[in-house]
Order: sequence, then structure tokens, then C-alpha cells
Amino acid sequence: ITYGDWSSDVCSSDLVHEERQAGQLDRTQLDRETKKLQADIARLKEEKAQLEETLVERQPTAPYVVVDTNTNSFLMRQGDTVLREGICSTGSGKKLVWTNAGKTWVFNTPKGKHQIRLKKDDYPVWKKPDWAFVEDGEKIPSPNDPKRFEDGALGQFALDIGDAYMLHGTPWVRTLGMYVSHGCVRFGDEDIEYLYNNTQKGTEVYIY
Repeated sequence: ITYGDWSSDVCSSDLVHEERQAGQLDRTQLDRETKKLQADIARLKEEKAQLEETLVERQPTAPYVVVDTNTNSFLMRQGDTVLREGICSTGSGKKLVWTNAGKTWVFNTPKGKHQIRLKKDDYPVWKKPDWAFVEDGEKIPSPNDPKRFEDGALGQFALDIGDAYMLHGTPWVRTLGMYVSHGCVRFGDEDIEYLYNNTQKGTEVYIY
């Protein structure tokens, strides 16, 4: 065996040895990563089970209303059962600035958990807030001026959820499904009548 051949054999042997060591290291690393992945999967399954249990515990047993502002749609549910569904209209998102008073209104529908605080029927009268007059370029009247009170704007039924926001009917049914309100949620006649007849004070309303 020549020196050159012996040297080549030694190098080849070292290379094979290094490759075997690298392979063993790769397998060890792979085993560690596999075990970590399996532990992560087990943890996530446990968290999922806990979340599902919490969801069941927190789900209202009484009927409740859900408003989706992304699609301008609503559901009335009881447990997993959908009692009613349809389209509605939510806040336009527009901004109104009252320069003289340095005041600004943004017409968004308030997201979150709400409750029906008051139920109104027989075509309730709407008491117009200041922004309604600013929007129309009119002088703002005193708090109890007759100009404040308008018939028909809320339809036949209204469900007050606080802070001057309501679920109510509308004479402008062609705008249902659009972002057109000043923050209230507008419904068609049959839908708001159903909600009025099948809710009570304290019924939960979820808006997202």
C-alpha cells in the first residue's frame, strides 16, 4: 500500500466516522424535537378541552341576540339552536365634527356584551340628540323643544341597550345590510317584531 493510498483510506474512515456521529446527533435532535412536539400537542389538546368546557359553562341558557357588524347580520340563539337570523344595518363609521363646540361624533355600533334595558312598542318617539341637528345644519334647540321629538324613525319597536343605542325598526328598509346607521342596529319589520316578542329586560345582546 502506498503512502498516498493509506492516507486516502484513513481520510475515508474518518469521514465515515464523522458521518455516523452526525447521523446519531441528527437522530438525537429529531427525537428531542419529536418529544417536544408531542408535549405541545398534548398541552394544546388540554387547553382546547378546558376552553370548550368554559364555553359551555358561560353560554347563556336563555335566548340571546348576536349582531355581526362585519356582515350586517344577526342571530337569535338559545344554546346551540338558532331561533332567528337575518340582515340588519349597523354604524356607518362616519365622523361628524361640530366645529363651533369643538365636538366630534363617530357613528360606530358599540361592540361587546350588552343587555336589553327597556322595550318600547307602538312606534316609539325618537328624541333627537344634538348631532342630528348638527348633521342637518340646523340650530340646536333646547333639551325639551318639540323639534327634538320625531315620529316613525324607530319603526314599530325599539329595544334599548343603553347609552342611547337601540335595536329598532326602520322606515328605510332598502338600506338593510348596509353600514348606514348612527350606531344603532336597524332591523326589518318582521325581525324587530320577533325580537320584541321573544326578548325581555335583561336579555343579553352580543355585538362584534
